[in-house]
Amino acid sequence: MSLSVAGMLQAGKTPSVEAAVVKDLGTNFEQALPDKVRLLAPPPGDASPDSNDDRFEEALRYATLIAPKLTIQGGTREVLRGIIARGLGLR
Repeated sequence: MSLSVAGMLQAGKTPSVEAAVVKDLGTNFEQALPDKVRLLAPPPGDASPDSNDDRFEEALRYATLIAPKLTIQGGTREVLRGIIARGLGLR
């Protein structure tokens, strides 16, 4: 989808709605990912001594910590969804 938006920009178009959809979907994905990964990961403490589980847990903690900021970084969901609604003629 991002490539499509980039192509529209190169063609001189203004893909405001399309870009807002991409940002909203990306934000949802980035926020959901740490929880989904946690479901697949072994429980803390079950790691074998030679595994990279400590580094994995550290990365997962970091991803969980920064997930809320991703909403603000890409534009709040309400703003993005307002852009989408206006573009679709719903507002």
